Amino acid sequence: MTNDTDDNFDLNEPAAGTHHPPGWTIETVHLEPSGKAPKKYGPSTYRFSAALTLPVILPRRGWELVKKTKNYAYLRPPEGSDGPPFQIDIAVPSSAEFLEIAARSYARGQSWIGQLGEWPAFYQHERNTDMRKMWHNPASGEMESRLHEPPPQSSFSIGEYGIWRMSATSEEGRFSLGMSYPMTLVKQAHIPPSLKVRTLFEGTPTSIELTKYERNAAARRRCIQHFGPTCLACGLNYEQKYGAMGAGLIHVHHIVPISTKGQVHKVDPLRDLVPLCATCHHVVHSKDPPLSIEEVKQAIETARG
Repeated sequence: MTNDTDDNFDLNEPAAGTHHPPGWTIETVHLEPSGKAPKKYGPSTYRFSAALTLPVILPRRGWELVKKTKNYAYLRPPEGSDGPPFQIDIAVPSSAEFLEIAARSYARGQSWIGQLGEWPAFYQHERNTDMRKMWHNPASGEMESRLHEPPPQSSFSIGEYGIWRMSATSEEGRFSLGMSYPMTLVKQAHIPPSLKVRTLFEGTPTSIELTKYERNAAARRRCIQHFGPTCLACGLNYEQKYGAMGAGLIHVHHIVPISTKGQVHKVDPLRDLVPLCATCHHVVHSKDPPLSIEEVKQAIETARG
């Protein structure tokens, strides 16, 4: 185990340095590939996410690691394997044990990255989460701001999204479980007989040619500074609705789609850009060419009756 600021830090956890930590239970985890690997790797090679974890734990179970990239791992299952989906048995902590590890890490007061059991694990200690809200005061014509200073936040996670993961966050050492993947572990004995028949698959690889048009971050900031982080179509302000976590959140919409320009061009943040909430932005782009802001406003008024 290593700390991100102190190479001499040693995490004294029973789950470190062993694949079968005391108190952890052996569960069956289902592995759903995101698709077949390119044909050159053979017909029985699959592509998986969780590129940090699976290239390590699957070869221990007889799989062959064919290729590893930043985002994917191409792996070939042992001869005669059923699937997909595939299944492996692996030790995982209970929610209670997971939270105890988080609490012990908080008590030590140091961030760390390492391995617990067969899983990558990460603890970050008291990250600063200050946020500054900025808005345009129409009365004075000046920009105003306010600093939100919530308590520092600590976070802890084991595993990797795409196979199995458990996470928690805390303020002042009081941890609560966050979103985990999957939400529950499914034992093979509990799988309905119709599961494989009804399983739906996504992720078949398709080659496409994509042209990406760069947005100007300074223009976005100037637009928000001028109009404020409030949707010009429906009036939604994320901070008013969600509190501090919504401060400063807003989409910025190009009135004339940048893709129609087809080349580098000047942008006027006050004429070419407008702030929209995610919903109104989606509605605007539901048509081609996009709807105008006035059309969306009119639709909202009509729906309200």
